[in-house]
Amino acid sequence: MIKQKSIDSVMAAVRIEEVVGDFISLRKQGQDFVGICPFHDDKNPSLHVSPRLGIYKCFVCDAAGNPVKFLMEHEKMSYPEAIEYLAKKYGIPLEYERNESDEERQQRTLRESLLIVNEFAQKFFVSQLRNTEEGKLMGMSYLKERGFKDATIDKFGLGYCPDGWDNFTKAALEKGYKEEYLIELGLTGKSQSGKLYDIYRGRVIFPIHNDAGKIIGFGGRILKKDGKDPRKYVNSRENTIYHKSDTLYGIYFAKNAIHKQQNVYLVEGYTDVISMHESGVENVVASSGTSLTQGQIRMITKRTQNITVLYDGDMAGIKASMRGIDMLLEQGLKIRVCLLPDGEDPDSFAKKHRDSELQDYLAKESKDFLLFKSDILSKEAGNDPLKRADMVKEILKSISCVKDNIERAFYVKECAKMFDLSEDDLNLNLRRLVWEKAKGQSRTVQQQQQTGGSGTVTVEQPETPGIIETKKHPEITQQTTDLLYEAEKDLVLLVLNYGNYLIYGANQNEEEAPKELRVDQYVCNEMMKEDIRFHYPMLERIFNMYAEWAAYIGNQDQIIRNFTLCDDPQISEFVIRNIPVEPRFSEHWQKKYDIHTHTTRNNLRILQNQVQNILLLLKLRILENDANTIRKILDNKNLAEEDMGLALGQLNKILQLKKIISKRLNRVVSR
Repeated sequence: MIKQKSIDSVMAAVRIEEVVGDFISLRKQGQDFVGICPFHDDKNPSLHVSPRLGIYKCFVCDAAGNPVKFLMEHEKMSYPEAIEYLAKKYGIPLEYERNESDEERQQRTLRESLLIVNEFAQKFFVSQLRNTEEGKLMGMSYLKERGFKDATIDKFGLGYCPDGWDNFTKAALEKGYKEEYLIELGLTGKSQSGKLYDIYRGRVIFPIHNDAGKIIGFGGRILKKDGKDPRKYVNSRENTIYHKSDTLYGIYFAKNAIHKQQNVYLVEGYTDVISMHESGVENVVASSGTSLTQGQIRMITKRTQNITVLYDGDMAGIKASMRGIDMLLEQGLKIRVCLLPDGEDPDSFAKKHRDSELQDYLAKESKDFLLFKSDILSKEAGNDPLKRADMVKEILKSISCVKDNIERAFYVKECAKMFDLSEDDLNLNLRRLVWEKAKGQSRTVQQQQQTGGSGTVTVEQPETPGIIETKKHPEITQQTTDLLYEAEKDLVLLVLNYGNYLIYGANQNEEEAPKELRVDQYVCNEMMKEDIRFHYPMLERIFNMYAEWAAYIGNQDQIIRNFTLCDDPQISEFVIRNIPVEPRFSEHWQKKYDIHTHTTRNNLRILQNQVQNILLLLKLRILENDANTIRKILDNKNLAEEDMGLALGQLNKILQLKKIISKRLNRVVSR
């Protein structure tokens, strides 16, 4: 387990916008940043990142948290892994203490062990490529024939696995790496007779990195024909750290360029990516020979909404690929297509056209996907009316995947011009397709809800603390409990937001000018004077923690950051979810108060009223709580007459106090 002082050092250095910005394209908006939320099907930027508070918050799916929470949710890291990632990012050494649970230790150890084995394997393959006769003769000569420079080979960590039966496996076992790990990672196989062998023998090795740069898998290209294994490429098997459907080759090397260019080029293979890098185009990733998956699409959408698919001249391959692009349209992506000359693929074309020449071609020859698809299908259909009718239906099917109504209208207009058809007829068929799709999705959702299917996307909401705490106070009605919780919560949030701000306190001598007091001091004075105590333990803990920090921290935002980064997940979650990231205030404040500012932070009178009203409302809720408790006592039929008289007297006093407070709040009180 990582020592707390090390965690504190990491949390003090971390910047939320830098962490989130490593994985998502962010745009500056005032003091904050906004971006496409990766935790739901987001089309418009709804994720807000606040450097001031050190948190992110989505106003659609309610995802929220600090930098560690983001890494845990987005990258599926454990808490220690997230801290270690941040420590490495900011160059902070970590100290450890060993008191974690057996289960936590096993999970962490397994993942770390698999990553360590992959790291050893990559170094072994690189050494074989660089330092052995076979590696230089077979592996390096192949890479040089492909035109790859030494710097590029080093950058992507390319290597070679010798052609012997078990050279790598023997080396790994001799170093103490477990046989079970080698097999799980797909580096080593086991014959029916129990003999171990190298999966990648005789192949050039392409390491596969995750977003954070860790090696999670390998691809291996065979260099000579082998009747026993005719596969041109062998890729890592699915395992604890490698999931092909959630991996894009080259994403680690491309993410900064994607963010900068706000576009990503999609190719098919490893060498396509590497050759384009050598030609100066770094915002490129590969699907590794498979159709795009939802996981891969999510990796793209969290960085950019623009994707350009590169096609070679193979018409059969183009048509097969076009069928999967509808998924990209459904995710709101802006898709363009660039068709390379006949006989060229991204690898070969990039080798012949370096730097600006390649970039100029990609910019000039890229065209909108739906218009490209229309052109391709039109040429194929020729003048056959039935084929042309099927072609239009196929194009309308893709247009129906477009979410934006204005974009749909544009495509319909272009389609009508291209094929000399009526826009009304096209729109009629398009509406039918959209309606059928909506009905189909509705049925799917209903079936999943009925059967508990895993296809539905659910966002877990935290339990309301008021409801949790009710179990500890069975004598209080649920309605009163919720109102009391809300009143205490409002008081805590008032102190968190404005504790260091100054308001006027009451003076004993009315002739003197009113004294200025900090909001937190004013609240504490009132609570002590009225003997107000919290009913909810978590809110009381937050209030006490605030008092401790406020004694030596004079900056309100820094106090809030301490809460968002604290090691109590219940408290940090509460603060993150309830502190406003981007507050908006009604324009009616200016008319009502005749002031030029609109915020509580900038106007003393507004803040003064808010403090007093929150305290009065809390007192009212406490009185309601006490009144309900007394009514429960009075419901006891065995209650002695003397006790009943005392209880009724107390209830009367409470009701009188309620009327006084309600009058000050301009509220009507029944009963």
